[in-house]
Amino acid sequence: MKKVRVGMVGAGFIAKIHMAAFKENYPYVEVIGVCASRRENAERFALAHGVPMVFDDFEQLCASDEVDVVDICTPTNLHDAVILCACENKKHVICEKPLLGYYGEDHRQIQRVGVEVPKSEMYRKVIEKVGVLEERIKNSGIKFMYAENWVYAPAVEKMKKMLKASEGVVFELRAECSHSGSQASYSRKWRTSGGGSLMRLGSHPIAAVLHMKHYEGLLRYGRPIKPVAVIGEIASLTKMEALKDRICCVATGWDDVEDWSIAIIDFEDGSKATVFSTDLSLGGVKNKMEMYLSNGMVVANMTPNDSMIAFAPNESTWKDEYICEKLETKAGYSFPSADEFWTRGYPQEMKDFALSVIEGREPVSNFDLAKQTVLVIYAAYVSAELQKKVKVE
Repeated sequence: MKKVRVGMVGAGFIAKIHMAAFKENYPYVEVIGVCASRRENAERFALAHGVPMVFDDFEQLCASDEVDVVDICTPTNLHDAVILCACENKKHVICEKPLLGYYGEDHRQIQRVGVEVPKSEMYRKVIEKVGVLEERIKNSGIKFMYAENWVYAPAVEKMKKMLKASEGVVFELRAECSHSGSQASYSRKWRTSGGGSLMRLGSHPIAAVLHMKHYEGLLRYGRPIKPVAVIGEIASLTKMEALKDRICCVATGWDDVEDWSIAIIDFEDGSKATVFSTDLSLGGVKNKMEMYLSNGMVVANMTPNDSMIAFAPNESTWKDEYICEKLETKAGYSFPSADEFWTRGYPQEMKDFALSVIEGREPVSNFDLAKQTVLVIYAAYVSAELQKKVKVE
C-alpha cells in the first residue's frame, strides 16, 4: 500500500500532536516535510521528529511533488491562504479547527476588531470567505479533511453506536470545552484569532453536536438534520471589577475577545443543543458531551474521566510525568490520562484521513462540518450582540 506523504505547515503545539498521531499510523502515512513562520523552528521540529525535508514557506511546500497532503497547523488567520495555495497545487488538505474567521480588513487598520466591527458584518464576510473556499476546493478536486478530533473520540463513536441501537429520538445535546485559558499570544486579539473562547474552544463541542445530529438524520431520514438558528451569549469575566487586586488563577490579559460563552442551537427537527466554552475553568481541560434521548441518556466524559485517579501530597511527587492538559498543579487529587490523545481521537482522525486519500472516499470529518461549525459560531456572535435568536445561513 502506498503511503500518503504529508507536508506540515506549522511547528507549534498542535503540530506536535498531529506528528504523534501520524507516527501511530505509519503503515498509511509518512511526514516528509515541514515549514514554519521561522525556518529555525521548522528545522528544530524536523530534527526532533525525524522529518527529512524543511521548506522555506507554505508556497514551496504546496508546490513540491513530494507532498500529497498539506497539514495546516497554523493560527486560524492563516488557514484560508494555505488552503487556497494547496488548491492551486492540487494537494489534499488537513486543516486544524476552526476553519476560518474574520480578522479585520487590511485597509481599515482597526486594532480592536472584536469591539469595533459589528458582528453582523463579520458574519457576512465569513459567509463570503466560506463560499470562496468551497468553490475552490470543489473545482480543484482535492479532499478536504477537517481536523476535528472530537468526531473521532472513542466515547463519541460509542455514543453514535448507542444512538443507532436505541432507535431513540435525540431531544437535547449538551457539550463543553473549557480550561483555564490559552497562553498563546495570538489568542488575545481578534485580529489573529477570529474570536475568543466561543471560536477557539467552542468549535470542538459545536462540531460534535452538529456531527451527532448529522448522524441521527442519516439513520432516520437518510439525510442530515441541520442547525437552523442559534442564541449566543459572550462575556469577558476576567475584567470584572470584583477581581481588581485579587488573586486570579486563570489566564487574563484578553484584549478584544471574550473568555466565556454559551450557544443554544436549534435544529430543523425541533431538538436543541447547548454548548459551553470558557477560559475560566480550573482543574484541566473539560471535554464532555451528553445526549438525552426519548428512551435513554449517554454521557461522554472524554477529559477528565475517572479511568485513573491519583493523589499527591505535594507538587513534586510525580516529577515530570504528564498528568493531563492544562492542569495547574500536580498536588492533591488528579485524573491522569493513560492515553489522552487516543481518548480525544487524534490517531483515529489521522487514520481516517490517510485512508480517505488511499481509498478515494470522503473523510468522516469533512468540509461540510467545518463550514457549518464556523457559520454557527458567527451566528452566535451576532446573536450575542443583538440579544436575539439568529438564523444560521
